[in-house]
Amino acid sequence: MVLVAGCGGGGTVPPSKVSKLVLQSADLHGPFTAFDVGRQTQLDRVPGPRSDPERFGREGGWKARYNRPGSAATRGPLVVESRADVFKDAAGATKDLAAYRAQFARQSGARPIRVERLGAGTVAVVQQGAGQPATRLISVAWRDGNVTASVTVNGFAAGLRQADAVTLARAQERRIAAARRG
Repeated sequence: MVLVAGCGGGGTVPPSKVSKLVLQSADLHGPFTAFDVGRQTQLDRVPGPRSDPERFGREGGWKARYNRPGSAATRGPLVVESRADVFKDAAGATKDLAAYRAQFARQSGARPIRVERLGAGTVAVVQQGAGQPATRLISVAWRDGNVTASVTVNGFAAGLRQADAVTLARAQERRIAAARRG
């Protein structure tokens, strides 16, 4: 997996702001509909190094999932998932980003991709699905201060680019930076 240093290492976001740290409808372009927004629950846990809701001093988590209609000719994502986790301190968030790296490494067929200048550290992967038409899933996770965040997009391979995921991750990072400032 690829870890890239960048900006966004300082400041503390209180757990009371966790709902503001994920993508909002206004951040998405196109006819996206929210279908699952709220606190992360047991159903949101992924088996592996990040499954414990109290890991590394975690104080809370939020998720927002959106989808839109489309076909194999649709450009961009058809489904977007945005997550944020708040930790007691940056050390806990740093450990969580390492756990993201381990989680991504366990995903079958995941290939690391490079994302620069996002948070204080970033890990990202792409997975290509079999079939005709082929599908693609791109996940980007990063740390900013005491927060880890991720954006996962999926759609048809012909129309889904790494830049689609990175653009949304940068929009989410702006929300985290704003919460850190005030």
